[in-house]
Amino acid sequence: MNSENTTIYDIASEVGVSIATVSRVLRGETNVSPATREKVQQAIDRRNYRPSSIARWLTSKTTHSLGIILPKLLNPHYAMIFTGAQEEARRLGYTMSLFPWASLDTDAYNPATMLIERRLDGLIVCVEYLPPDHDELVHEALRTLRRFMPVVLIGCVPPWYDFPAVANNNAAMMRSIVAYLTAMGHEKIAFIGGVQEDKDPHRRDIGYEEGLQDARLPYTASYRVYGKGTPEAGKAALEEMLGSLKRDYWPTAIIALNDLVAMGCLETARKHGISVPGQMSVIGCDDLFCAPYLFPSLTSVNTHQQQTGARAVQLLISGEQRRESVEWELVERASCAPFNSEKGES
Repeated sequence: MNSENTTIYDIASEVGVSIATVSRVLRGETNVSPATREKVQQAIDRRNYRPSSIARWLTSKTTHSLGIILPKLLNPHYAMIFTGAQEEARRLGYTMSLFPWASLDTDAYNPATMLIERRLDGLIVCVEYLPPDHDELVHEALRTLRRFMPVVLIGCVPPWYDFPAVANNNAAMMRSIVAYLTAMGHEKIAFIGGVQEDKDPHRRDIGYEEGLQDARLPYTASYRVYGKGTPEAGKAALEEMLGSLKRDYWPTAIIALNDLVAMGCLETARKHGISVPGQMSVIGCDDLFCAPYLFPSLTSVNTHQQQTGARAVQLLISGEQRRESVEWELVERASCAPFNSEKGES
């Protein structure tokens, strides 16, 4: 017989036992008499029955299903995080469902309620790019979810979020980038992209300002332009910056929010006849697959996205209540060069 329409209730009805007895046989438990076990097993074999994921949840209270919430899915950075999480989940015997923040950012329903109804065994949530005025709303939603399932956070996680996390310390990363550029003699260093935040002590702006302070360089408001994390935004932001400054004050180095923003900056530099890295160094973040193939090849910071996703799954399943920092490493390529003070060039 075909098992397509067979349910656990059909098996129980045919044998004349409860569904609890059928589930105990399916799980291989020993507290069923040999005669009853044989009858149940014969019915299972005869109907070629395989329990559905919902039936397994009804009997074992677990679905072996995990979820991950990510923003900006067109950004390969988040696709790499999802790939790492999905592969690790599959290795450990779980499925992984993806929920984009964009589809949850409405007033039509409570995202926590929707996720609870999915009966997930755990949830990974990226808390980047959330509006600052939504902080308490998001925090409350996370606390609600935690009453029903384990929750692990990823991204730039505020320290007041009391959750296990695989977190970015963007401030420390930015200090390192600024130090790298100042060591090559750059003093006019601009930072392009991202949102203006006030609360998080790990935000990139803090690291940017502290890096300048460490190098005894002034903070110049004209060198900080906020914007989205897209090539178009990077192109427009650098265009805006160059248009607002005299040529002698143009930055000699650009730190881009990510590699996509850096791509836009490279395009604007070409438009204005600026040699990269001869007259302007450009550095990105995320070390996307395209970084080595840009012209010039892009210096970038590898933030190990796949490892981040995989480690978040491990914390979720193990139940470890700990916060870990994401490691990063600078990948040097052709888009950065030392500043030549005699020629006024990189």
